[in-house]
Amino acid sequence: MGRAHLDIPPGHLDMGDRPGLKRVKSRLPASSSEELLSIVHAVQEAQTRLLLIVDPAVTDLGERARFVVDELESALEFLLDDDVDEPADAQLARIKEFHAQDGQRSSALSQALLDYAGLAESLQDRLVEADEAFDVRLIAEARKLAEDLQRRALEAAPEAGASAAAATTRNQLLRLMVERVGTIRKTAAHVFRRHPEIAREVTSAYERRRRAAARREKARKAAEAGQASGKPAAASGKPAAAPAPGTPAAAPTAPAAPAPGTAAPAAATTAPATS
Repeated sequence: MGRAHLDIPPGHLDMGDRPGLKRVKSRLPASSSEELLSIVHAVQEAQTRLLLIVDPAVTDLGERARFVVDELESALEFLLDDDVDEPADAQLARIKEFHAQDGQRSSALSQALLDYAGLAESLQDRLVEADEAFDVRLIAEARKLAEDLQRRALEAAPEAGASAAAATTRNQLLRLMVERVGTIRKTAAHVFRRHPEIAREVTSAYERRRRAAARREKARKAAEAGQASGKPAAASGKPAAAPAPGTPAAAPTAPAAPAPGTAAPAAATTAPATS
């Protein structure tokens, strides 16, 4: 599932050990956590099956490509975390911001490889000086992986019927997951309504990321509309991050029914603590 993950600390969804939630067991039975995790696993499997159809390059090269991206990103962060403001700091920030909402498609992954490789190549000597264990071969490997992903994506020709059926199954499971998560959140919000420090945990990390992505998309559209009309866009409180040339559009943020091949969202399933 790529970078998708669950915001669930170990045992955090064990309804049976949460006295505060036992009072609403008719709405939220003790088996809810196991049922939800089963749905999440089913979503992940459905997403993998869909990717095998629409973007097989990711299933073959994706794991290594993501590893290379992570290694380059980590090395660049370590180098530039020196309390010295320089253009490379802004470049890295723009790259990280743009790729923060990347899905699992080969187009997004190949662009991330090229972006991080480009910045790392310009700082290669300094990267080695800062950490002698940095493997400069990762830069060339990133470019090669990006090229392979792009080539394989062009060669792939998924059968329309198979991809549509796989997408339908994945989306149905996603809707079921979102409904179950919503039930858990609403029930917990009711039970712990007089304990705001606990109720805050009902708002998941995924929801916060989704809202942040929606705000960025709204600001981007406002900026484009302002440019088209010759008027400046309304200030959003933050300067818009400049995407790297040729970078694909950001992935959609609505979790209910993503387009075929897009990343399935992380489950917003963190349950609140007991009162």
